[in-house]
Amino acid sequence: MRKIFSTILFIWLATFIFAQTSSQKEAVRKQKEQLTFVTTTPKMIRSDFAKSGMENQHPRQFATQADIDRTKMLIKNGDVMLIKAWDQLKKQADENLEKPFNTGDLDDAKLRVKGTHGNAVLLPPLVIAYWMTGEEKYAQRAYDVFQNMSTWNDWGTMATAPYTDRHFLDTGIAAFDAALIYDGLYNWMKPEQRDFVYQTTQKYIFTPVLAQYKNEAKRTWQWNKASNNWNGICNGNVVVASLMMFERDPKTLSWLISTAANDMPIFIREFEPDGQSEEGLMYWGYALMYMLPGFDAMQRCLGTTYGLAETPGMRKTGYFPLFTTGPVTSLSVGDDPLKNARAKSFFWPAKHFNDAALAKLQYDLTVENGSEMPWFDFFYYDPALVAKGKNVTIPLDNSIYGLEIMSMRENWTSKDALYVAVHGGYNSASHGHLDAGSFYIQAMGEVWAYGDLGSDNYTFPGYFSKQTLPDYNDSITTQKEAGRFHFYRLRTEGKNCLVFNPSVRPEQNGNGTASILKQKSTPEAGYFELNMTECYNRDVKSYFRGVKLDRKNRIISIQDEFQTKSPSTVWWSMHTKADISISDNGRSAILTQNGKKAKLEIIGTKDAIFQVFPATYLPGEEFPFSKNSENKGSQKICIRMENVKSEKIRVDFIPLEGKIKQIANCENLENW
Repeated sequence: MRKIFSTILFIWLATFIFAQTSSQKEAVRKQKEQLTFVTTTPKMIRSDFAKSGMENQHPRQFATQADIDRTKMLIKNGDVMLIKAWDQLKKQADENLEKPFNTGDLDDAKLRVKGTHGNAVLLPPLVIAYWMTGEEKYAQRAYDVFQNMSTWNDWGTMATAPYTDRHFLDTGIAAFDAALIYDGLYNWMKPEQRDFVYQTTQKYIFTPVLAQYKNEAKRTWQWNKASNNWNGICNGNVVVASLMMFERDPKTLSWLISTAANDMPIFIREFEPDGQSEEGLMYWGYALMYMLPGFDAMQRCLGTTYGLAETPGMRKTGYFPLFTTGPVTSLSVGDDPLKNARAKSFFWPAKHFNDAALAKLQYDLTVENGSEMPWFDFFYYDPALVAKGKNVTIPLDNSIYGLEIMSMRENWTSKDALYVAVHGGYNSASHGHLDAGSFYIQAMGEVWAYGDLGSDNYTFPGYFSKQTLPDYNDSITTQKEAGRFHFYRLRTEGKNCLVFNPSVRPEQNGNGTASILKQKSTPEAGYFELNMTECYNRDVKSYFRGVKLDRKNRIISIQDEFQTKSPSTVWWSMHTKADISISDNGRSAILTQNGKKAKLEIIGTKDAIFQVFPATYLPGEEFPFSKNSENKGSQKICIRMENVKSEKIRVDFIPLEGKIKQIANCENLENW
């Protein structure tokens, strides 16, 4: 499986190779604005549904009876991937027969109805097991889950006027749950049971959504016109639920479908030009896990997605995990959880676009990770399409627009290859952290530098507070209440970044942008240089960070050049799970994990030495109102520089295997 990534990619993905300049970013902005979509109407929806041949045909949500029969035949004929996937799904379904019902209780923050999400995990294996076996025990349990759900006070939005939206994402997920029961169990249920499911959905979903869309409800924010994952998830699932129950009230439900479809482009434009997500891999996958079945339901029940699924960005988005993944594991960015495997894509885009290369990528990643196919891929997998996947050449150095991840690797063929990535872009990104300039290192089959320790607990006080006080440019005071950028994992000191003059304030400007200054890629080496000044403009006159992979000499270099506004205390940090042994002079350190060794070497800045600290706040900092999860197994190696005004410092990462060559001088970044 180590040759996996040489099996994919089309020529148009070369747009990833170099970062966007400011003029290119302006061109992308205009491209997003100029992207046009069909404006749907309720009449159009009703007409297209009538022509689709799906009236009174069930199931139709993400599989028809023909899809189910095809999958059964592939299993009967010995398809290894599907046999393993079906065994796992049936095991989950059998376990779900005995699991207690989820409740409608709110989370610790008194905000979310966790049970709607729990049922979205519980129900698909039960329904699929019923489809595949015909055994009524699975259908009965799924129906019982829905009956229990019908007793809850609400599904995230008040079910009576003024239909207050507390957390509509829960309502959106509940729409998926209801659609799956109505469509998936339609042929099993008695007429009165179908009536019950529809009437309950009308109460908890359709009526509140209608009020939300018409601005007749009290809402916390306009989620349906957001540019983040809420738009794709909620609007996508409203479409699915409405299409599954369409015959019940074509007039109302066609209006809901039309409205949702006309709002979704706001989010879909964010995938331009390269299929990326500024929210990171988890939220990319979370949004698409519900938006793609929404597209599929539209294609199946209306004969079209009205161009929503066919934009340039959506055509490329299945490849996004490739460019946020190193030889060992995928990268965590912002509120992503900490990753421990290489991320997978989805089979639906490969199926929809007849993309054999993407189908092969998804297949190989699933095999490599040793994981089973999830339910949302079960009926979209096509072994004939996978078999057509071909090898193509992939650049070694790449930049992802939007998420602003720059990465360089030694090769694409070995899991032991050297790999370094750095995160730039906007600190104001949705679910973003103060991590501009944070770097990630993988080598020798191990992760050596974690640029992000993952999200913390969303229910902890202050996690989603709109403002952290004191703010970046405020005077230094003590903490008065918990704020988002008081959390260690979200702060710059919790990243592999520089921190200037640490205090209770955020260490980077929350509105700052780390922009690409220059880049170069040759067979011997690759590098990126970031202008970090805007992210640190409280403390610096100028600051540039360079990240380089010397493929010839097998050295990764992180170099910082800055001028401060006044004599400053500056910390350099790298988070790792390796054991650390610092040399007697403090200028180098040996990192060890799983029998493998690497060396860190300070180049330049004669008085700088390494120190080791726990993965928590820097010495002297106090955050009495903040609750943080423990960063078990992690520590950080730091360099502390005192009373500095102008500095140039480089740290080299050198694998201790094979022939080793060090470059002793510290050239200016302008000479890279």
